[in-house]
Amino acid sequence: MKNKNNKNFVKFICIALAIPLAFMGITFLLQDVYAHKDGYFIPDYKRVNLTENTDYKTIFEQTGLGKSAIDKLKNEGDFERIFEYQEYLFNPPEISCNNMLFSFTKEERMVDDFVDFVDLQPGDILISLSTHSMGWRHGHAGIVIDKNGVLESEVIGTKSKINALSHFTTYGNFAQLRLKNITPEKQEEIATFCEDSLTDIPYGLTAGYFGDKAPNLDSKNLRVHCSYLVWYAYNYFGYDIDSDGGRLVTSHDILHSEELEIVQIFGMNPKEFIK
Repeated sequence: MKNKNNKNFVKFICIALAIPLAFMGITFLLQDVYAHKDGYFIPDYKRVNLTENTDYKTIFEQTGLGKSAIDKLKNEGDFERIFEYQEYLFNPPEISCNNMLFSFTKEERMVDDFVDFVDLQPGDILISLSTHSMGWRHGHAGIVIDKNGVLESEVIGTKSKINALSHFTTYGNFAQLRLKNITPEKQEEIATFCEDSLTDIPYGLTAGYFGDKAPNLDSKNLRVHCSYLVWYAYNYFGYDIDSDGGRLVTSHDILHSEELEIVQIFGMNPKEFIK
């Protein structure tokens, strides 16, 4: 009987050790292998010489800068700055993948470097796919309030708030988007609304999934997560930027919305956004 009890005890210990080891192994494969297969983009096509007469499509493929950003550089007589963004695309800075919630959630950041926005305006949408949990690149999203601040909803247990712009300029990848044909005045109106009405809203992982997709501002049920916060702000003004129209609004849904245009991308494949 004693030998049988000893064998059962050993079996129990083996199982007790095997389960967390297996979980750690699965987490590693998802977070450090699978999630990184779609990490920072480095072009597999040829680098070319750019001039002010080069077409927009080619400049976009070579730099990640959209039409409005290119036009701003040209109008300011600062076209040579475009070569900095071409260099970043073809020779990216060092990227580090850091733990946010133990190893279950990680985010990729540039090491001792950052990338400036060429044409940043209040109301612009910022998306990054640098954040991943258990292999899923759910990313992060925010709305530009002014040249120094971005409204974000970050994590469970917090409320939406305005963070420094540097929170996005150091990500391993990001996209800056703008509603097509929107006026600066309307963008400013949206940014002001966000600052006045959408700060200090509790985080809700299932925001918009149950009940009304867009509850009233004064609703006790109003909760937000990062991408839902962005969607809610624009939906309030009559713009639906959820590309698949589902109940769950993700960073991917906004990133690929037909209602938006690319102003600038970094660390993403430009060819994925060429229609």
